[in-house]
Amino acid sequence: MKRAIGAILLAGITLGGCIKKKDLDFKNLKIENWNPDWALPILSSDLTLKNILQANTFLTEDAEGLYSLHYSGDIFTARASDYVAIPNQDFNTGGFTLSVPINNASFSGTINDSVTNNHFSFTDPSGSQLSHMNLKAGNITLAINSTFKQNVTATIVFPDAKKNGVPLEISTTVNYPATTAAANINLAGYNFDFTNGGASHNYVKYIIRFTIAGTGQPLLMGDNLSANVKMQDLQFSYIDGILGSYDIPIPSDTINVAVFDNTINANIFVNDPKINLDFTNSFGVNVSTIFDNLYGVTATGINTGNYLTSPINVAGATSTSAPATTRFVMDSASTAGKVQQLFNPAPNHVIYGGRVRINPGGASTGNNFLTDTSSIRMTADAQLPAWFKIVTFTLQDTTQLILPEDSSILQTAEFKLLMDNALPLYGRVQLYFADANYNILDSLVSSSGDIIGEAPVDANGKVTGRIEKVSTFNMTHDEYNAMAPHVKYALIRGELKSSGTSSVKIQSTNNMKVKLAFRFKLNVSQTDL
Repeated sequence: MKRAIGAILLAGITLGGCIKKKDLDFKNLKIENWNPDWALPILSSDLTLKNILQANTFLTEDAEGLYSLHYSGDIFTARASDYVAIPNQDFNTGGFTLSVPINNASFSGTINDSVTNNHFSFTDPSGSQLSHMNLKAGNITLAINSTFKQNVTATIVFPDAKKNGVPLEISTTVNYPATTAAANINLAGYNFDFTNGGASHNYVKYIIRFTIAGTGQPLLMGDNLSANVKMQDLQFSYIDGILGSYDIPIPSDTINVAVFDNTINANIFVNDPKINLDFTNSFGVNVSTIFDNLYGVTATGINTGNYLTSPINVAGATSTSAPATTRFVMDSASTAGKVQQLFNPAPNHVIYGGRVRINPGGASTGNNFLTDTSSIRMTADAQLPAWFKIVTFTLQDTTQLILPEDSSILQTAEFKLLMDNALPLYGRVQLYFADANYNILDSLVSSSGDIIGEAPVDANGKVTGRIEKVSTFNMTHDEYNAMAPHVKYALIRGELKSSGTSSVKIQSTNNMKVKLAFRFKLNVSQTDL
């Protein structure tokens, strides 16, 4: 401090008026106690609605400058392959004999025979009636049971299930005296046609060819074969047909929609809130969304009304390359005013949970499709006009602040606080001095003040002018010395509200300016120089 004062004095001498040579002679220089008075601005903050919003909130303004606050974010995304499962299939043929029964006491020859014009029925508890299914994973197992005392080789062919144009077939051999044998193959890349030439659904046509190779044992008319076919761990890349219904849960989650990021507490009532729910649906089938839980929680723990929506219907995609988009607007008109329950008082968080139903009406009559990459995505844009009734509202701004450090020659420290308000809100303003860790060291304003009035508004709640207040605060030498070396930040906190029962509108031109100046007097004697 002494060096700083010396520099100021030297500058004053250098820039002074008429200076004589003898005036620079220290023998002729006499200084008694000297009380200079210095003042300097140390803080300026401009509080607007824009600079107290959280990062994921953005503003729009209408032609009159009225702000609307927006929160946009992803609510839910689900892929069809994570929820639509192809169930395992277990098909049985029952026993079948030779098409021309034979009795032979000692058979050593060879017989070729077949079973044709048969089919299995694909089953799905969802009610799906499939036309086509392309598989990216899965396996099929053929198990043969034989009562023949001969060696039997059996092949099952699925003529309408092809890979690279070649029908699916599996073979296995039962070598007497064994009575069973099995084989399996990987189904990846096979495409199934379940339509029986366009006449049906879930139709799995098969042919069984078998060869009886004699072992010298008897061949009896009652000898028979049966086949069991299992299709397991099926994963589709594409399915179509008359799809059934599937439920996809929307897990309970929390969205941070606290539009006032710097609010310490708030009790705000919003006029005319609106939520735009946007859906992007690449499922080739209609879906519906139901919220079983949808309510807000304020910063002080108040729960808003639980708004239970009716099913929101979303159109399906028309092709694999053309997702459908749907917007559902939740406003006073579409919800009979119930959306007000969700945002009054204005919440810091919204809790939601529910479900998406694929094909909400059950099995449809049209042809639908799903791919493994089909998805349903829901995003939300919450639009809150800055048209409030503010019961309580605490905002805070933080700025760096460096005070002149302690000096034994400091006599008094005086702070002047200027509040210039063009917000339609009134209330108390406080300034805290904080260290590098934001720990509060001291406050400027006593607990009983300082209060700034609201700017004047017209009948529509719009600001028509400004109001200004200047306050002065003094600190003792000891109070200042204990605090000043540690101060790194100033916290400017306003506890504001709107008066009366009417709502006010906050426009882009509305702000509150807070400025702080520091004035100090020094007691400088000759011994200090």
